[in-house]
Amino acid sequence: MIRLNLSTIAKTIGAELIGNDVEISEVFTDSRQTAQNSLFVALVGDNFDAHDFIDSAKEQGAIALLVSKRVESELPLLVVDNTEKALADLAKFVRQSVNPKVIGITGSAGKTSVKEMCAQILKCATSEKQVLATAGNFNNHIGVPLTLLRLTNEVKYAVVEMGANHIGEIAYCAEIAQPDVVVVNNVAPAHIEGFGSIEGVAKAKGEIYQSLVSTGTGTGVINLDSDFSQEYMQLENFHKVTVSRHNVADFCVENIKMDNNNCASFDMKTINKVVNVELGTPGIHQVSNALVAAALTSSVGISLENIKQGLEQSQSVKGRLNKLDGINGSQLIDDTYNASVASVKVAIDVLSHWSQTKILVLGDMAELGSSSEQYHQEVGAYAKQKNIDEMFTLGNWSRFSSLAFGAKANHFDNKDSLIKELKAKANKHTQILVKGSRSARMEQVVAALKATINANQDEQIQSLGGGDQC
Repeated sequence: MIRLNLSTIAKTIGAELIGNDVEISEVFTDSRQTAQNSLFVALVGDNFDAHDFIDSAKEQGAIALLVSKRVESELPLLVVDNTEKALADLAKFVRQSVNPKVIGITGSAGKTSVKEMCAQILKCATSEKQVLATAGNFNNHIGVPLTLLRLTNEVKYAVVEMGANHIGEIAYCAEIAQPDVVVVNNVAPAHIEGFGSIEGVAKAKGEIYQSLVSTGTGTGVINLDSDFSQEYMQLENFHKVTVSRHNVADFCVENIKMDNNNCASFDMKTINKVVNVELGTPGIHQVSNALVAAALTSSVGISLENIKQGLEQSQSVKGRLNKLDGINGSQLIDDTYNASVASVKVAIDVLSHWSQTKILVLGDMAELGSSSEQYHQEVGAYAKQKNIDEMFTLGNWSRFSSLAFGAKANHFDNKDSLIKELKAKANKHTQILVKGSRSARMEQVVAALKATINANQDEQIQSLGGGDQC
């Protein structure tokens, strides 16, 4: 973060400064996190009040406190009415002060893959210290401000992922981030419970384009292969760049070929140039993600040569279709980061490519509201259609996936029984893919099925890419 005095921050966020005017170089909200010379922001939620952890924050390196009520502390205080709003106001100030080119990314699936691709492209074009990207799942109304507060004066490009589980959240995040170029990667069933319908999902994701409409500046990348793309195309007051894997667009493809690892190579076409790209992460869906990343980074001035280089160097992150050595010589695919209908289908597509006995292990997909039964049946039927050999399910809703899959499905009421049965199935001829929403904690199944790693040997993870969620 850029260094700021408390007096400057107080003026920026409308706070009352009590105590010394110290300089801070970091902001944090988690009192368990170590952060030297930092400002601790005491957020208040439905089930917590961080004002209760002021002493812990001091022990972790806080030298000042941002609070919404007077607290007993020897540290300087910035007192405001609402600490969450103050956090957002401070992040917006830092964003405007540094003034990097900001890429904003949302979508029901694939946005983290696109984010990682963009970040790698930008690093190839500049340097690592000049690029900031969302870390982990810091993509909500708290995570986006914290991401922007990591900006330094060296940063020239910021890649900001924006997720949401209710209407208005992306609009809020976009107002803070003020992106120069944005995309809705796709619209699919995810967080239906919060949005009410697929139309609600489209409206919420479309708020990122509305942020450009309201300012009359910026570029919106539109994926013509996604549902609701034509509605987004009708929006006015910003420049549009189109992408498509299937049709003519500003960024499109020809000559897609899949290698033995199910990784794609293709000719990426723009209006003026064609460049061949060879991806290292498997799945045909990654071609679409690559086109979007190319359009986003091209819109902030990056050359096709750097785009090609960055795409070919891109890798996936932990918990997203990572291939591991499993017990008894089996192969294990960890895709437990999260789950939506779209990302489960992507995982099934990747699993279907392998020649071994293919076993899909599925925990519940969360936040699908009244359509939960329907969507779980849908992915079960899809797995059967894609010739997955066996399905193992765990959870209240995933049993409907088992019912749709048919005779070679097994549903379990508890994780121990599931793991016991999977251990009996695991051998050198089996490929086991494990997936589920965060609440299902399916990473515990992966941990139980992983081969023992020698204490002196680093664990090697082969990235299989993709599998991103809302």
